[in-house]
Amino acid sequence: MLFHSDNLSFIYLIAQSSRSGGAGGFLGFIIGISAYIFGSYCFYKIYQKLGESNAWFAWVPILNSWIMYKAGDQSPWWIIGLFIPLVNIVALVFLIIAFVNIVKKLGKNPWLILLMIIPIVNFVVLYQFAFG
Repeated sequence: MLFHSDNLSFIYLIAQSSRSGGAGGFLGFIIGISAYIFGSYCFYKIYQKLGESNAWFAWVPILNSWIMYKAGDQSPWWIIGLFIPLVNIVALVFLIIAFVNIVKKLGKNPWLILLMIIPIVNFVVLYQFAFG
Protein backbone atom coordinates (compact mmCIF):
# COMPACT_ATOMS: atom_id res chain seq x y z
CA MET A 1 0.00 0.00 0.00
CA LEU A 2 1.15 3.45 -0.81
CA PHE A 3 0.16 5.39 2.34
CA HIS A 4 0.05 2.61 4.90
CA SER A 5 1.18 3.42 8.40
CA ASP A 6 1.56 0.87 11.17
CA ASN A 7 1.71 3.45 13.93
CA LEU A 8 -1.76 4.95 14.40
CA SER A 9 -1.32 5.68 18.10
CA PHE A 10 -0.96 9.43 17.47
CA ILE A 11 -4.34 9.52 15.71
CA TYR A 12 -5.94 7.65 18.60
CA LEU A 13 -4.36 10.07 21.07
CA ILE A 14 -5.77 13.08 19.22
CA ALA A 15 -9.22 11.49 18.99
CA GLN A 16 -9.30 10.73 22.71
CA SER A 17 -7.98 14.09 23.87
CA SER A 18 -10.50 16.24 22.03
CA ARG A 19 -13.19 16.02 24.70
CA SER A 20 -14.72 19.26 25.84
CA GLY A 21 -16.30 19.61 29.20
CA GLY A 22 -15.40 20.17 32.77
CA ALA A 23 -14.55 23.67 33.92
CA GLY A 24 -14.05 25.04 30.38
CA GLY A 25 -17.50 23.92 29.25
CA PHE A 26 -19.11 25.36 32.35
CA LEU A 27 -17.26 28.65 31.93
CA GLY A 28 -18.43 28.87 28.31
CA PHE A 29 -21.98 28.20 29.45
CA ILE A 30 -21.81 30.98 32.06
CA ILE A 31 -20.34 33.45 29.54
CA GLY A 32 -23.02 32.54 26.98
CA ILE A 33 -25.88 32.96 29.45
CA SER A 34 -24.41 36.27 30.65
CA ALA A 35 -24.13 37.57 27.08
CA TYR A 36 -27.74 36.53 26.37
CA ILE A 37 -29.03 38.27 29.49
CA PHE A 38 -27.05 41.46 28.77
CA GLY A 39 -28.14 41.57 25.11
CA SER A 40 -31.78 40.88 25.93
CA TYR A 41 -31.81 43.54 28.64
CA CYS A 42 -30.28 46.12 26.30
CA PHE A 43 -32.80 45.35 23.56
CA TYR A 44 -35.59 45.45 26.16
CA LYS A 45 -34.51 48.98 27.12
CA ILE A 46 -34.22 49.99 23.45
CA TYR A 47 -37.75 48.78 22.73
CA GLN A 48 -39.03 50.61 25.81
CA LYS A 49 -37.39 53.82 24.54
CA LEU A 50 -39.16 53.35 21.22
CA GLY A 51 -42.50 52.90 22.97
CA GLU A 52 -43.11 49.33 21.87
CA SER A 53 -45.97 47.77 23.83
CA ASN A 54 -44.42 44.29 23.86
CA ALA A 55 -40.84 45.14 24.82
CA TRP A 56 -40.65 41.90 26.81
CA PHE A 57 -40.41 40.06 23.46
CA ALA A 58 -36.68 40.89 23.66
CA TRP A 59 -36.29 38.04 26.18
CA VAL A 60 -37.88 35.33 23.97
CA PRO A 61 -35.56 33.90 21.27
CA ILE A 62 -37.81 34.03 18.18
CA LEU A 63 -40.06 36.85 19.29
CA ASN A 64 -37.05 39.17 19.64
CA SER A 65 -36.69 39.14 15.86
CA TRP A 66 -40.44 39.80 15.52
CA ILE A 67 -40.25 42.93 17.66
CA MET A 68 -37.10 44.10 15.87
CA TYR A 69 -38.84 43.89 12.49
CA LYS A 70 -41.86 45.69 13.94
CA ALA A 71 -39.86 48.43 15.68
CA GLY A 72 -37.74 48.92 12.56
CA ASP A 73 -40.77 49.58 10.33
CA GLN A 74 -40.48 46.30 8.44
CA SER A 75 -43.07 43.55 8.10
CA PRO A 76 -42.73 41.23 11.10
CA TRP A 77 -43.82 38.34 8.90
CA TRP A 78 -40.28 38.25 7.51
CA ILE A 79 -39.53 36.12 10.55
CA ILE A 80 -41.01 33.17 8.66
CA GLY A 81 -38.50 33.85 5.89
CA LEU A 82 -35.66 33.31 8.35
CA PHE A 83 -36.52 29.60 8.36
CA ILE A 84 -36.72 29.14 4.57
CA PRO A 85 -33.48 28.45 2.69
CA LEU A 86 -32.41 31.26 0.31
CA VAL A 87 -35.33 33.41 1.47
CA ASN A 88 -33.50 33.74 4.79
CA ILE A 89 -30.82 35.84 3.07
CA VAL A 90 -33.45 38.38 2.02
CA ALA A 91 -35.08 38.21 5.47
CA LEU A 92 -31.70 38.87 7.08
CA VAL A 93 -31.18 41.93 4.87
CA PHE A 94 -34.57 43.25 6.02
CA LEU A 95 -33.59 42.52 9.63
CA ILE A 96 -30.44 44.60 9.20
CA ILE A 97 -32.49 47.39 7.61
CA ALA A 98 -34.86 47.22 10.59
CA PHE A 99 -31.91 47.54 12.99
CA VAL A 100 -30.60 50.55 11.04
CA ASN A 101 -34.05 52.15 11.31
CA ILE A 102 -34.10 51.49 15.06
CA VAL A 103 -30.69 53.12 15.48
CA LYS A 104 -31.86 56.14 13.47
CA LYS A 105 -34.96 56.42 15.68
CA LEU A 106 -32.68 56.46 18.72
CA GLY A 107 -30.80 59.41 17.21
CA LYS A 108 -27.52 57.52 16.86
CA ASN A 109 -25.21 57.17 13.87
CA PRO A 110 -26.15 54.01 11.91
CA TRP A 111 -22.49 53.44 11.01
CA LEU A 112 -21.93 52.37 14.62
CA ILE A 113 -23.63 49.11 13.67
CA LEU A 114 -20.45 48.12 11.84
CA LEU A 115 -18.62 48.14 15.18
CA MET A 116 -20.93 45.37 16.34
CA ILE A 117 -18.95 42.97 14.17
CA ILE A 118 -16.00 43.27 16.57
CA PRO A 119 -16.25 40.98 19.63
CA ILE A 120 -16.49 42.70 23.03
CA VAL A 121 -16.93 46.07 21.28
CA ASN A 122 -20.41 44.90 20.28
CA PHE A 123 -21.45 44.91 23.95
CA VAL A 124 -20.19 48.47 24.38
CA VAL A 125 -22.07 49.66 21.28
CA LEU A 126 -25.25 47.87 22.34
CA TYR A 127 -24.95 49.43 25.80
CA GLN A 128 -24.54 52.85 24.16
CA PHE A 129 -27.70 52.29 22.10
CA ALA A 130 -29.68 51.23 25.15
CA PHE A 131 -28.48 53.67 27.79
CA GLY A 132 -26.64 56.44 25.93
